[in-house]
Amino acid sequence: MLNINFSELMFGMETYGIEQIPARMRHGSPFYQFTLWFSSNLTVADYALGAILVTLGISWSWIWVAVFLGNLIGAFLVGYLASEGPRFGLPQMMISKRIFGDIGNIPFSLAQWISTLGWFSVNAIISGYVLYYAYPVLPLTVYIIVSAFSQMVIAIFGYDIIHRSEFLLSYILGAFFALTLILAIMSRPVLPVNVPFSPTGFAIALATVFSYIMSWAPYASDYSRYLPETTSRIKVLLYAMLGGAVASIWMEAVGMLTGLATGNYSGLPTVLLGFMNRYGILSLTVSVMMIFLGALSANVLNLYSNSLALLTLYEKAKRHWGLILGAVVGTALAIVGGINFVGYFEDFLYFLDYWITPWIGVMIGAILNNDFTAKKANIRLLAAYFLSLLASVPFMNLQTATSGIINFVGPFAIALGGADVSYFVSFTLGLVLVLVFKRLTSSRLKRRWFLQGGS
Repeated sequence: MLNINFSELMFGMETYGIEQIPARMRHGSPFYQFTLWFSSNLTVADYALGAILVTLGISWSWIWVAVFLGNLIGAFLVGYLASEGPRFGLPQMMISKRIFGDIGNIPFSLAQWISTLGWFSVNAIISGYVLYYAYPVLPLTVYIIVSAFSQMVIAIFGYDIIHRSEFLLSYILGAFFALTLILAIMSRPVLPVNVPFSPTGFAIALATVFSYIMSWAPYASDYSRYLPETTSRIKVLLYAMLGGAVASIWMEAVGMLTGLATGNYSGLPTVLLGFMNRYGILSLTVSVMMIFLGALSANVLNLYSNSLALLTLYEKAKRHWGLILGAVVGTALAIVGGINFVGYFEDFLYFLDYWITPWIGVMIGAILNNDFTAKKANIRLLAAYFLSLLASVPFMNLQTATSGIINFVGPFAIALGGADVSYFVSFTLGLVLVLVFKRLTSSRLKRRWFLQGGS
């Protein structure tokens, strides 16, 4: 079970930042990987994905194939990186720093800091707006500040309190969304069954589902690094993988069925609230609080990982000050942007996600090779990363990913009817190139050793 180590907490706050967690401070059970990734994925983001999938023109059975396959593959990658937390005792961006080097890792830490800050802003807006929608007695700005502050309070206490909060939220949110799913099924929605198979629609559905859940990968070991080094890596991988996949599949089912029941496939949280309002004011009130708590469960991770990403860029900073900075800046962005800018924020963040899959591929390849020798920059691994990212550009559909803000559709994406499979291409190439480059380097060293007479 999770034993909170208060002996080294300052006023109840975690005192460690990005340094390696010593053996005497290691604690916890791999089961908490399940509850953390389960609760943090019971959110309106997954709900919105489910609603959108129905509009892609594919049958009910093929939608489910895409949902299961995309979530299981993406969650496996998150689980794999989470399983390295006990081994290294480091947050994810620090493991990345050991692989790419102090300078070589700067682009990845910066991308992670911007991404987590952006998602914190989006969730603060959504949770604030949901409160405003139900109780419009105060300005939206006040609700956004209240939402952001509640999320900051949990995040600032750190690792143990986050795990304890997510554990409780997994039961609360799980019970509510189980009820929601039952009500959606009881509404007898008309399912899209007699629809011809569309390879393009299926590819878009698969890539959309996969791209969301895999975007948690840069957070993964942030929440497993306190586990004892002897913890089973297989258990960590499976619990993290199943937590994220089960929650995402569950919420996407709610999104699909609610969309079919209401005829509204926008994925907005107000659609879910309208559906639950059919069952009375108490149902609506509880729904508002659950959507608020869902945003909180995800945003606590966004803010905590944001502070760790900042520390990898500036190691002299303190975690709590970095977290407060992220909360202030993120809240300011949310207030300035407001609900009308959520779409623009999300388009930018989805565009930013393109950096993640080649990074995962290179990370896994380097871990398999035990390649952690970089000081300033590992040119070989950086080359593998940028080559795989560059090679995936012809497969990108930025027009769809950014809702037309960037008018680019690669030739292979055009050939696939607009389907963007660049995530799979960049991940695979990143992993393969690392393994190939390592073999070439090893062969060159062996040849040099032989020519020098084995001396």
